[in-house]
Amino acid sequence: MRGYLCTCLMLCLPLTALAFPVEVELKSQGVSIAATSGYMSNIATVTLVNQGQHAALCEATFVNGPERPSASRVRIKAGEKTVLTQAFFRQINRVRVTVDCKAA
Repeated sequence: MRGYLCTCLMLCLPLTALAFPVEVELKSQGVSIAATSGYMSNIATVTLVNQGQHAALCEATFVNGPERPSASRVRIKAGEKTVLTQAFFRQINRVRVTVDCKAA
């Protein structure tokens, strides 16, 4: 029984070691945007929801240490939700995402 518990514990350890934080800084100018972050393997995700009455133009910049920052641009209609993703080739310690949105 003790060996079984130790095996289960050791199987769970690598999963927690792969987790990395995704920090989101949201700059919304005249629009109501909500942002949530997540990750899968070496892919960082940001979900943007336009809660306002007008369409919004958003630009998200993903930064992971030594890699070149990558920008994604999207137009979000009123009440619409979209997911932005960025895959990284190097080991991820922390991802910083700056989201800048303005009215379309």
